[in-house]
Amino acid sequence: MKKRVWNVALGELLNVEGIVAEDVVSRNQAVILPGGVSLPALRETRPEIVSLLLKHGITHVKVKSVPTITASEFRTALSSIVPSVAELNPLLTQIAIHQFGAIYRNIEDRTMRERGIRTMMMIASRLPREIRRTSQITLSLVGAEERERERAHIHSINVALLTGYIAQKVFPVWPAFVEACIRGGLFHDVGKAFFPQFVWEDASGMKRGGKIFPGEAKIFNCHPLLGETLLKDTDVRDLHVLGAVRSHHEKWSGNGVPDRLKGEDIPMSGRIVAVADAFENLTSRFLEGDVYRSDQAISTMIGLTNSDFDSRIVRALLSAIGLYPPGTVVLLSDQRVGIVLETKERDLLCPRVLICVDALGRRVSPFETLKIRKEGNIYIKEALDDFSKRKLEPYVPVSMSSRLG
Repeated sequence: MKKRVWNVALGELLNVEGIVAEDVVSRNQAVILPGGVSLPALRETRPEIVSLLLKHGITHVKVKSVPTITASEFRTALSSIVPSVAELNPLLTQIAIHQFGAIYRNIEDRTMRERGIRTMMMIASRLPREIRRTSQITLSLVGAEERERERAHIHSINVALLTGYIAQKVFPVWPAFVEACIRGGLFHDVGKAFFPQFVWEDASGMKRGGKIFPGEAKIFNCHPLLGETLLKDTDVRDLHVLGAVRSHHEKWSGNGVPDRLKGEDIPMSGRIVAVADAFENLTSRFLEGDVYRSDQAISTMIGLTNSDFDSRIVRALLSAIGLYPPGTVVLLSDQRVGIVLETKERDLLCPRVLICVDALGRRVSPFETLKIRKEGNIYIKEALDDFSKRKLEPYVPVSMSSRLG
């Protein structure tokens, strides 16, 4: 998390967390208090330091602090917040990730892969209802940093959730289309399953900071066609699903793959999955290189509107998750630190924020909630970190013996 530096009055020096930002010196340049000293340690070892500093005419000390709130503490706090913030059922996500792994492992076995795809289609039919009750989708996405082998499966689930969330915003009275988009998001990368993992990792530039060589690009660019063929071979006939899989790498400008479709010629489901896929890639380690905070990803995608993406779809994503998406750690104008809980479509700059650290760097206990208001004098000064994605343990199927025993 980004560090902050501020002047602390001596009366508060031993009550705040952090470290001394720089050497504190006397008028004759003698060091009284060296920079880097931990304030909690100072309380234990040199409680007389405040009196000593006062004798030298020093009234304030620069303190450098990293707020002590962690992502796991934030997740724990979510369960006690009123009004509550609804999240996607974690078990459904765990089962979907596990099932995706089974499809990839058995991709050469037609019977097994078809069975797996049909199971995933059933899971997809559950997702629209879950997404409707999930008010802030970024808090239901899953982080993949600690689950390297499942990275591709987690990515596909996250893209499906984002796709459904966007589709419901754009087409709220077309549930069949929303479900088709979710299915397309789930299977948008399934064509990669035919390549060994090291091949498609290299082809997408994962091991070289996003750099793709021409020969590798040809391999990478055929996965939408392979995915479409695989679904057709499993008797998937929904054109919205197939369009999403085939066209999720098309670009609004006409410079995409595999068909170089342009603008309105790109299937709507493909346009939606393209936006969801790009946002998920920017905010994860699915592609190596810089990992963007959610707010940075939104800004980047706004800049790519009308070159890569349909502006209508990018606006839908922006209106759904805001300029500071839920899970973004923010510094407020009054120097307090909080985490965005939720945003409203017509109030993108005024989210509800969970206050974790006060203006002096002290933990707030219990955490407080604040609704930023347009007419108020408190606003978000900058984003510091991103706690949006949650950690889920791998799904462990319950064996028949354990059920019976």
